[in-house]
Amino acid sequence: MSSTTEAPMVRDRSDRRAPRTRHDPFPRWPVQRWMLRLGLMAPLIAIALLLELVPYPESAPNADLLVDVAAIDWTRGDAEWLALLYPHTSILIAASNPFGRLGLSIIGAIAAGFLLQKVAEIIAQRAIPQSTGIILVIALAANPLFAYFALENLPGFLAMTFFGLALADLVRFVNWGSTESGFRAGILLMIAALSDPSGILYALVAVLASPFLRHGRASAPGLRAANMLVIAFPTIGAFATIAFLNVLFFGTPWPQQDVAAILAGIPAGLSSLLALYTTPTGWLIAAPVLSAWLVAAIVRRPAAIPVSTIVFLLLNVAFLLGAFHPGAAGVTFTLLTLLAITLIPGARTPLTNALVDLVAVLQIGIAWAAALDRAIVLAWMQSVADAWVAFGG
Repeated sequence: MSSTTEAPMVRDRSDRRAPRTRHDPFPRWPVQRWMLRLGLMAPLIAIALLLELVPYPESAPNADLLVDVAAIDWTRGDAEWLALLYPHTSILIAASNPFGRLGLSIIGAIAAGFLLQKVAEIIAQRAIPQSTGIILVIALAANPLFAYFALENLPGFLAMTFFGLALADLVRFVNWGSTESGFRAGILLMIAALSDPSGILYALVAVLASPFLRHGRASAPGLRAANMLVIAFPTIGAFATIAFLNVLFFGTPWPQQDVAAILAGIPAGLSSLLALYTTPTGWLIAAPVLSAWLVAAIVRRPAAIPVSTIVFLLLNVAFLLGAFHPGAAGVTFTLLTLLAITLIPGARTPLTNALVDLVAVLQIGIAWAAALDRAIVLAWMQSVADAWVAFGG
C-alpha cells in the first residue's frame, strides 16, 4: 500500500507531460494532427470548389488523366491490362472517383494536407527553429505554383506526396536506425513510382540523398549501401515484376512507350532545354538550386551542394525523357524545397538561423515569380480570379 505522503508524488508524476522525443509524430496527439491536416487542406478545397464556377483548363494533367481513364475498357480480360493501367495508383483513384475534375482536385487538396503535416513533422523532429520552419512551410505552400500543382496535376502531386511522406521516414531510418521506418519509406517510394512516371525520379532522388541525411557520428562500413538497398528494393521489385510480365506477354518491357521515338527526340529536346536556361524562365527554374547551395554554405553542409546539383540534373534528364506532363508546373521548386528542409541540420547559431530565414523568404519570392512566369499557371490564376468574381456576383 502507498502511504498518504506518497500519493501526491504519484499524482504529480502522472500529470507531468513526457518530454518530446525525436520519434514522436507532430503534433503528438492524433486529434491535433487531424486538425492540422484539415486546416492545411481547407484553403485548397475552397479553391477547388470555387473553380467549379468557371471552365477547367484543358491543358492541365488532370484533363488527360480523365481521358486516359475513359479510354480503358474495364470489361476486357486480356493481358493488355498490365500496360493500360500505368500509372496504377492514379488510374485506379481516378477511376473510382465519381466527381470528375472536382473530385481529382479535392483528392489533391487532401494529399496536400498530409504532405504539409509531414513537412511540419520533419521540421519538429529535426529541431529546426520554429521561425525557420514556418517560413519554409509558407515558401513551399503559400503560392499559386503549389496550389496549381496540387489541384490540377493529381498523378504528379500524388507522386510528390508519397515522396514527402517517405522523407519523414527516411530521416528516422537513416539518423536513428528505425528499421520499420526504413521499410515504410521504401513502400511509399514504390507507391510514388506507381503514381506517375516522375515518381521513379523521386525514388531515385531519395536513394541517392539518403547517405547525406545522416548527421552526427560516422556510419559503420557498408551501412549506407545497406540503407540505400532497403529504400530502393520495393520500387525495383515492383518494376522488375511489371517489366517481366510485359516481356512475357508483349515481348517488350514497356509496350506503351516508344523508346526509339523518345531517344530520337533527345537532341532536339536538349537544344530547347539549353536555350531555356538563357531566358528568365530558365533562371527561375534554376533559382531553387542556387538557394539550396546558399543554404548548404550557411549551415556548413557542403555535401548538400552535390546532392541538389545531382537532383537538378536528374530533373532535366526526366524532362528530356518525357517523364513530366507538358502541363506540369512547380515540380522543381517543390522537390528542391522538400530536400532543403530535410537536409538542413538543427541546433545552429542565431546568425545562421537568421541567414537561413532570409533564404527561405527569398524562396517565397522565387515561387511567386515562377508562377507569374508560367503561362499555364497564370491562366489558372486568372480562372481563380474569374471564379471569385462570379462567386461574389
